[in-house]
Amino acid sequence: MKIQLDTWSVLNVNFSSLKGERRKENTFNLSNGHFFPKELENSFGVGFEIEILDEQFDLNVEAVFIFKLDDPITEEFKLSNFPKINGPAIAFPFLRAYISNLTLQSGYDPVILPSINFVKIAEEADEEE
Repeated sequence: MKIQLDTWSVLNVNFSSLKGERRKENTFNLSNGHFFPKELENSFGVGFEIEILDEQFDLNVEAVFIFKLDDPITEEFKLSNFPKINGPAIAFPFLRAYISNLTLQSGYDPVILPSINFVKIAEEADEEE
C-alpha cells in the first residue's frame, strides 16, 4: 500500500501583537487528531491546532493535511498507528516550517517549534480512553 501526502491547508490563523508589551514566559500548546472523510474512500486527514503565546505575540493556527492511499481504507488501517502516529509525524514538519516562516516574515524572531513525540501522544490518548 502506497501512502502520500496529497494536500494541506491552513484553515485559520490568528496573529496578534502584544503591541510593545512583553510576556515573561512563552507557551506552546498542540492538539491533533485524524479523520476519515466519507466522500474520499482512499484518503484520511490529520488536523492540528496550535497555540503559541510568545513574549511579543499570540498565534493560533489550525491546519489540515490530507493523505491519499492507492487502496481503499480498511478498518484495519483505521486502527493502525499510521493515522494517529505516522501521519502527524509526516505532516508536522510542514506546519513547523510554516509557523517559522510566518513569524519571521512578520518581523519577529522565527518561532521554531519543538520536535513532537507522536508515539507518546497516542499512548497518552489511549490511556485516557
